[in-house]
Amino acid sequence: MKRFADFGIDTLENKRVFAVPVISIEELINCEIEVLDYETNITTIHGPNRYIVKIKHEGKEQKFFTNAAPIKEALDRVDKKDFPFMATIKPQRYSGAKKTFYFT
Repeated sequence: MKRFADFGIDTLENKRVFAVPVISIEELINCEIEVLDYETNITTIHGPNRYIVKIKHEGKEQKFFTNAAPIKEALDRVDKKDFPFMATIKPQRYSGAKKTFYFT
């Protein structure tokens, strides 16, 4: 019987999924991180159009998923040649208990 690997099909072709552990953005609040890279238009169980952000935190490469518009807009505005960069993740409450996140 053949193995899937024998077919030469790359299921991750053109995908940057970042083979590093996942960390919750909540764990990064008020922490300085090094933003290494990101990928757009990721669909998760929480919905479409999420971003996956590859970071370095406390010397370890990790990734987090976000749908926070301020972070997505900020990442889109940073030229790829300016990566990596340092940032701090801050929370912003709105509409009662809801919150979003942004970089400083």
